[in-house]
Amino acid sequence: MSLRCALFGAVLFVFAGCKPSVGSSCEKGEARCLDGQRALVCQSDHYVETVCRGPNGCRSEAKGTACDVRGNRPGDRCSTDEEGAAACADATTLVACRRGAYVRAACRGKKGCVEENGHALCDATVAERGEACATDDKKACAIDGKQVLSCSDGQMQPRYACRGPRGCAVTSGKIDCDQSIATLRDACDVASEGSFACGDDGKSLVRCTGGSFVADESCKRGQVCVAESGSTRCTKPEK
Repeated sequence: MSLRCALFGAVLFVFAGCKPSVGSSCEKGEARCLDGQRALVCQSDHYVETVCRGPNGCRSEAKGTACDVRGNRPGDRCSTDEEGAAACADATTLVACRRGAYVRAACRGKKGCVEENGHALCDATVAERGEACATDDKKACAIDGKQVLSCSDGQMQPRYACRGPRGCAVTSGKIDCDQSIATLRDACDVASEGSFACGDDGKSLVRCTGGSFVADESCKRGQVCVAESGSTRCTKPEK
């Protein structure tokens, strides 16, 4: 009998079948309880053991076997077949399966961590450098609002500096980085190729080329660089 699994909130449901053990053959999505705190889950056609540290542990229900992972710790094993399966540990923390192990990621955005229609949704639009993350290349504003961070190898790392007056802000769920001011060699998005910014000295223009800002021109004597209304130029300062 073919078995399936689906994530419902904090619980993994799988229809029970015959009694397996670690290493037994299985089909993707099969699982069952070993005891009140442990479960077997299918990984690459063979069972591996995982833990169910949430308050409800591992139990049988009408829909199948339920493993509560809300209390799972970073490094606890999960099936690589379940990459991305997740639950909200609390209102601001996501527990997710990533590369065969659980990670706990902070949901610092306004919406926090919520579960809707069987899926855990984590508002990770705000993050702290170096903290754990669950989705590669996922971007967020740094807590200080001065950088865009990006998820790489399970950690949030600096991606772009946002030196303009608006800094980094979340607008309608999207990351908005003000790069109207930049220093030489600051990283820039390839989508901004050819765009200009004012140098941090206020008297020069820099241009986004090949993923970083390079020198373009120096303002004439008595002029300053101004970036406004989508235009970056050298002009005489207003009196």
